[in-house]
Amino acid sequence: MMNVLLITVDQLRWDALSCAGEGGAHTPHIDRLAREGVRFSQAFTNAPACMPARSSLLTGRFPHAHGVRGGGVRLSEREVTFPQIVSQRGYHTAHIGKLHVQNHTYRDHTAPHPGYGFRTLQVTDERGVYRDPYTQWVERNYPEYADAIRIEPGASRVRSRTDHAETTGAFPARASHSRWVGEASVEFLREYGNAPFLLWSSFFDPHSPFIVPSDLAGRYDPADMPLPRKCDITSDNEESIRKKRAAYYTLVSHVDDCVGEILRYLDESGLAKRTAILFSSDHGEFLGDYGRWGKGRPEDESIRIPMIVKTPEMTEAPPVPRVVDDIVQLFDLAPTICDLTGSMKPHSMQARSLLPLLGGGTDPGRPPFALIEHNFETSRTDAAEVFEKTLRSKDFRLTVWSGRDDGELYDLRTDPAQDRNVWDVPEYAEIRFGLVWQLLQRLLQTENTLPVRTQPF
Repeated sequence: MMNVLLITVDQLRWDALSCAGEGGAHTPHIDRLAREGVRFSQAFTNAPACMPARSSLLTGRFPHAHGVRGGGVRLSEREVTFPQIVSQRGYHTAHIGKLHVQNHTYRDHTAPHPGYGFRTLQVTDERGVYRDPYTQWVERNYPEYADAIRIEPGASRVRSRTDHAETTGAFPARASHSRWVGEASVEFLREYGNAPFLLWSSFFDPHSPFIVPSDLAGRYDPADMPLPRKCDITSDNEESIRKKRAAYYTLVSHVDDCVGEILRYLDESGLAKRTAILFSSDHGEFLGDYGRWGKGRPEDESIRIPMIVKTPEMTEAPPVPRVVDDIVQLFDLAPTICDLTGSMKPHSMQARSLLPLLGGGTDPGRPPFALIEHNFETSRTDAAEVFEKTLRSKDFRLTVWSGRDDGELYDLRTDPAQDRNVWDVPEYAEIRFGLVWQLLQRLLQTENTLPVRTQPF
């Protein structure tokens, strides 16, 4: 039976890896996966926010189907997840790191977390905020840094507008959250590697705030950092922007270091010969582009993600890297894992397995566009909500919002940077109508079919 290792990195831009082209961080270990495996160059999230995106990954369903329409909405324990399905095949299912399909603010982290099909579950939805498996690991192994790794909760950082601050931490890399994910993952493999396993190693970095371990400071020179595009750069903010970008890339490279340790153990133990590795991110990061930081918008910086799949038979890098340009989405990893483990896929899954594309084949039933959904509150006082739907194909990006008569339409064939909104341009009226119709049809095709119809009436 084939083992599965799923590696996710939080808030990782599609172009932040060196294998994606010039300008990325130095990521030799993840690049190796891309050389030996298959890299999907047109991969998109299902939602540019943690909770809905991760819920889609777990269920293989769109946010409008599983109900986690945005942050603050927890995933129902009645949803069918790929760990539940795989566990029925006899796999030891495990999750280590950030899961974030339950609200973690004000949650009692000493209470058991819903399992969602995982037999082993070590959840740390933020680093250094709660007394969770990570902070306890630091207390046991590096007590001198137990206070140094502590940070205020994300909700507080958002209110104080410090969530995208960068700083050098008073702790070394060996006590970082990324190092804990790597070491805990190797520990799990050492203990349970002989049985069929499904392990999800979920890194929090390079999610903001960009806190760099003390011994990694200077890994990237801020002066060498490219400045963001479509951003108002002034003498007052340029230095700060360059430091933030350098810190972000430092954290990306640190995650790559820790991924390398996991891959090294797979090689040395022989597990690599029977383990499929899937790599991706939940969403992107603006990193100063458009003058923004974070995610939550329909531009590519926020919705486009890296994705790599390597199966055991892919042992050597081919002369030409395997790159698939078909449009794929984050939740496609769920049915792919089911196929790799020989598990049955429930009819409720709306995603499509990547297996037909891995060997250079085609998938005629795959839509030639991604559907990305976002939901956000317009006011914290009355909880009014706006629903956002984006259709992203290779040629166009269309976005519409509830309660608005206008929208956004970009012709990526002539405007890849998405600088000119042609929504109201007469020459694009027919194209706009066709895309809106495709979007409507996709929403109708993916209506929720749970609970299952059991009788005619």
